[in-house]
Amino acid sequence: MHFDQRERFRMATPAIVSTNSLLETRFKKHSPGATGMLIFILLLIGGLLYIGFHLSSDLAVVHSTSVLPFVLLGIALLMALGFEFVNGFHDTANAVATVIYTHSLEPTLAVVFSGVMNFAGVLASSGAVAFSIVSLLPVGRSASGSGLPMIFALLVAAILWNLTTWWKGLPASSSHTMIGSILGVGVANHLMQGSNSVAGVDWGQAVKVFRALLWSPIIGFAMAAIIFFLFKILARDHRLYKAPEGTAPPPVWIRTLLIGTCGGVSFFHGSNDGQKGMGLIMLILVGTVPTAYSLHHIPIWVKVAVALALGLGTMIGWKRIVITVGEKIGKTNLTYAQGASAQITAMITIWMANNLGLPVSTTQVLSSGIAGTMAANGSGLRWTTIRDIALVWVVTLPAAALLSGGLFWVFQRIS
Repeated sequence: MHFDQRERFRMATPAIVSTNSLLETRFKKHSPGATGMLIFILLLIGGLLYIGFHLSSDLAVVHSTSVLPFVLLGIALLMALGFEFVNGFHDTANAVATVIYTHSLEPTLAVVFSGVMNFAGVLASSGAVAFSIVSLLPVGRSASGSGLPMIFALLVAAILWNLTTWWKGLPASSSHTMIGSILGVGVANHLMQGSNSVAGVDWGQAVKVFRALLWSPIIGFAMAAIIFFLFKILARDHRLYKAPEGTAPPPVWIRTLLIGTCGGVSFFHGSNDGQKGMGLIMLILVGTVPTAYSLHHIPIWVKVAVALALGLGTMIGWKRIVITVGEKIGKTNLTYAQGASAQITAMITIWMANNLGLPVSTTQVLSSGIAGTMAANGSGLRWTTIRDIALVWVVTLPAAALLSGGLFWVFQRIS
């Protein structure tokens, strides 16, 4: 009996090793290409020079006998860009997950392409989403001394939570994280001023945001399933319904479809999610050097900085999220049609949210869309992964709120 058990284990082990080896081999071959890396480095250097020149020009009009405002500004800007950098691990990584997983583009080119489309989306945005998020933050209505501790607390909390969920390979929502952090400092600020209520937050606006975050993944699941069914009816090419094999790119028309929808997701991600960073940076600029900035015109260098931070974060942190999206949501690996269906769904959902001026999570919409295509295909879902994603979706907002509220209390005490 013991020999039979050992023999069965020995016979099963090569399959496990083979699967892991295949996965490791596939992503080891995803080393940055020379062309893509060169383009990214040139864009990074050019962007940094552009940001530095315009920031120094803006600050030339500020006359202060103390260096403290400039030090605080530098720290706050680094933290805000640090949040966008970590945001690149999650939301922007989801935008390029399918195109990388299917070998339609090598990772560096995918990140550069996504970064350009994100930047275009930011430029084309109306700013309504940024306003809906920033209006939750009571910095303008609180004592002036509370503004920077609030911003520091919510940024540190958001970065810590995003890093934790990324480390576990879970597609958590940066929108959930940021909104939870804002609510946490708002409530904490109100309670610390001696009130027993939670009126420190614009709850009318918060309810609108909650509804968008609640319904968007449900809509994503259903819409992606419907689009996948339409693919099966209208597109008969059997290659669409196969998972990637080896490292060869898909057929040209399928590759074009995947790259196009990746660009669409990135564009709409920038037009929705990319506005969070801009809004926070503007609050920092107005709060520290009000003589140089106002909330009515967002400088181009701020948009460039956000796009670069997102791109750099995606470049470094894409692998964990790509593996989860491609291989851990369904019991079978992601097919080309499933990836395209999820990306089309994300494009439509985010576009609808933009028109309503509401933030949604690219992460939640795309991952729920992939789950919808897996269910529609009868592939089956990995319920352990679905459970973990759902748990993170439920826990993120209150956890970020508690963390940011606690950090705000500490920062306020030592400021």
